[in-house]
Amino acid sequence: MTLLLVGFVVTLTFAPVVRRVMLSVGILDSPNARSSHTQVTPRGGGLAVLAGVCCATAAAVVLGSAIPWGVIAGACALAVLGLADDRASVPPLARLAVQVVVGALVGASIGGVQDAVLGAVVIPAAVNVVNFMDGINGISALHGTLWGLAALAIGGWHGHSQLATLGAVTAGSLLGFLPWNAPRAKLFLGDSGSYLLGGLIGGGLLLSVGPHHPTNGWVVVAPLTLYLADTAAVLSRRAVQHKPLLQAHREHVYQLLSNECGLSHTTVALAVTTVNAAIAVAWWFGPRWLALVVTVAAVLVYLSSPSWATRARSSSRMVLP
Repeated sequence: MTLLLVGFVVTLTFAPVVRRVMLSVGILDSPNARSSHTQVTPRGGGLAVLAGVCCATAAAVVLGSAIPWGVIAGACALAVLGLADDRASVPPLARLAVQVVVGALVGASIGGVQDAVLGAVVIPAAVNVVNFMDGINGISALHGTLWGLAALAIGGWHGHSQLATLGAVTAGSLLGFLPWNAPRAKLFLGDSGSYLLGGLIGGGLLLSVGPHHPTNGWVVVAPLTLYLADTAAVLSRRAVQHKPLLQAHREHVYQLLSNECGLSHTTVALAVTTVNAAIAVAWWFGPRWLALVVTVAAVLVYLSSPSWATRARSSSRMVLP
């Protein structure tokens, strides 16, 4: 609880400072044809979350908690990379190369060569999935909080102290950012924040499902289910259509629901987070076959939701006088 509180208070307090700095130096997100927002908004809010993570980690040192230093250091390095991308776009291949190197180092800090190879894949994948899905107000802050709570719970249940510490630090810091990002965004996480969160999540996955750290890892993966499904579906479709995979777009399901179907950012973010939470609960408490059924059903409904939401909206317009 202490780590959660420290992360929350520091991020919440530091966010307005970061906002003023971003405004003064001109690190702003201007709306364009691919945006889901309509107002110029400062980005780089990940620095506030980084402050929360660092202070919560310092509190963990004082309390004598087990700390996954490699994961924390790697996530901080990724936040710096993201800030550089917020300020002046870094070439995609250079970004990916740094993510792979950081992932390998994080994996090596956890379990040696096998985890280093796994980290070189898992960390970049987590970073880019979070980055792709960070497109509407509140969605990443809510998911960071949800994932952190799941990691805290499963780490505590299995006596995996490092995972529990990482979960508490992540949940508190992302929850502290939420009031600044939803329902109306006064500050965006930016790449600094999405890379940081992706690094924390990727490191947590290595801690929980790596070959040296067996836990009920599905509970830690489950809060990311719709993130993974949405990203996989979009990348597959764009690959088939021979579209650039790394080009910005508004084709994710959550973007279609908010931009094309008229649902508010808050509604979509809460809905996606709630479904992912339900999937996590199913994997923790239910039999595997039931958890699998819930997961598949949730993914299918989510991926098809823009179609039936559009039809429902059209039908409601037709019946209006």
